[in-house]
Parts: sequence; C-alpha cells; structure tokens
Amino acid sequence: MAQERVTKNRPQGGFTLIEVMVAILLTALTVIGVIALFRVESRASMFSRRETEAAMLAQDKFEQLRALTPPSTSTTITETALDVQGVAGSGMFDRTSTITSVGNQLYDIEIEVSWDDDGFTRNVRLHGQLGGT
Repeated sequence: MAQERVTKNRPQGGFTLIEVMVAILLTALTVIGVIALFRVESRASMFSRRETEAAMLAQDKFEQLRALTPPSTSTTITETALDVQGVAGSGMFDRTSTITSVGNQLYDIEIEVSWDDDGFTRNVRLHGQLGGT
C-alpha cells in the first residue's frame, strides 16, 4: 500500500500585486500633496520675511529722519540695492524717503521700501509727521 500524501489548501498569506500597486499609488499621491504644501508654505514664509525686513528698513529710516533737523524745502532721498541692514550695494530693497513741509514747523515724512518678488513689485509704506507747535 502506497501512502498518499494529502495536502490541505491553505489561504496564501501576503499581498497581491494589485494591492501593492494601489498602496504605492496612494503613497505617491500623499507625497506629492505634502511637497506641494511645503512649496506654498516656503513661498509664504519668504514673503513674510521680506515684508518684515522692509518694514524694519522703513522704520529705521523714519527714526533717523526724525532725529535730524528738517530741511527748509521738500526733499526726496532715494537709496537703491539696500540689504537688510540698510547698507547699499548688494541688497534687493529700494527705499525712497520724502519730507514735505505742511506749515507751522510741521513736516510729513513718507517712506516707501520696495522689492521684486517673483516678478511682482512689492512695497511697504510708512507715513508719519514731525514737529508742530
């Protein structure tokens, strides 16, 4: 009598090729979404940083002009290629300061700092007054 081997049909443990492909597709879509979100957040962060730097350049110039004796006539000062410390020559910011007499020792001071951001000109303006009796 020959012994007969009996094998039991067991369910296979593991994943099918279709399940693996679906998992890879879902992972790829998730990674693409995260990368896109990272790019948008990086751009927004850079814009915010530049806007803050421009505001500080405007405030620094405003305080500097308030400390000086006002001119007798309207004056406009233009500075180009300023860096974040206000040093001209290698930066991306342009600053225009205007002092205008409005009478009775009262002066308007307007400062505009502008820069190029991906082909768009952005600016920050600061307006204040000096003097008066």
